[in-house]
Order: sequence, then C-alpha cells, then structure tokens
Amino acid sequence: MEDTNRRFANIFLGLLILGIIGYFSYGFFVAKDSSQKSASFTAPEKPTPTMIVLIDYVQYKGKVGKNALQLLQEQASVEQATSGLVVAINDRKADNAKHEYWGFYVNGKLAQVGPADYQTKDEDVIEWKIEKY
Repeated sequence: MEDTNRRFANIFLGLLILGIIGYFSYGFFVAKDSSQKSASFTAPEKPTPTMIVLIDYVQYKGKVGKNALQLLQEQASVEQATSGLVVAINDRKADNAKHEYWGFYVNGKLAQVGPADYQTKDEDVIEWKIEKY
C-alpha cells in the first residue's frame, strides 16, 4: 500500500512539474507572439471620401495646381453649355423649366468666378448645389 502511495505521489509530482513547465512555456510563447503581433499591427485608417455626390449636391476638396472644374471632371460626368456654364453633373441636369441651376460654392460662399477660373487650395471645400432662381 505504501508503495502504491509513493508511486501515486511520484506520478502526481511529475505531472505537477510538467504542468508548471508547460504553463510558463505557454505563457512565454504567447506573450512573445502577441508582442510581435501588436508591434507590427497598425490600425487601418478609415478611407476619407474624396467626393460626396448626392442627386442635387456634390462636394470635394480642393487641390493645389488644379481648378475646381478639373477636379469635378476627374470624378464626375459634367455637361457644360457652350457658354461654359455647368448644366449637368452625373446626368442630373438643372431644369430650366423649374428655374434650376448648379450653384458653385467655395468654402460655403457662392463663388465670384467660374469653376475653370478658380485655382483651388488643399484646404478648400468645393460644393455644387441645385439652386433655384
């Protein structure tokens, strides 16, 4: 009986030692693995839209070296009258019968020049809105 108890104690002690070694080894490798992952992981940046387009509204940021019309034409279909006036953006035509026009705004103010003449800056917010006259 004493021999059986001693054998059980030795097995228990051996398993306990293996468990302790396993626990610390696992903790070491998990900590090392997670530290490597966190060191190399960077949160993805949320993409910022370059242009907001609704049926009656378009907004985009200015860009040094480009005029407002160029930037609009890069990302939308644009129809102009022979006078150069923008009459349609993405097939949304300003309706003369309803007294509509596409208003051109720079930083929240109605522009004082045409879009081809306005040289944008990076901080500019350009907007086009269907307005009524």
